[in-house]
Amino acid sequence: MDREVPPLAPQAATGLRRPWIVDHAAGVVALVIGAVGYAVVALTQEPFWATPDWRLTLPFFAAAVVATGVAVARRERGLALPLAGLGLAAAAMVLGWFLLTAIIVGVTAVVILILSQVM
Repeated sequence: MDREVPPLAPQAATGLRRPWIVDHAAGVVALVIGAVGYAVVALTQEPFWATPDWRLTLPFFAAAVVATGVAVARRERGLALPLAGLGLAAAAMVLGWFLLTAIIVGVTAVVILILSQVM
């Protein structure tokens, strides 16, 4: 009656692996929320250099913070996805300032490059 129980096989040996999207679900959700929030603000903002309405940007930012927190709590390996989503949602909150600063830095870099080649 005593049967020998076989040892437990590791998960990799059985071929049962969860899909990547299941392992990184909260990170993907955070990235999608941040990208949608950035796109909505960029497409609806009338004067492009003005500060966006906080009633539009704050819900996207709060949802991205929650999704990023869930991704960290789940200990998802790739933290780049949720952090990118959080960064996009945060950039949407200050879109006008962000874009003007990026333009100024870009123009300054081009002028420095031209001056360094001429002189």
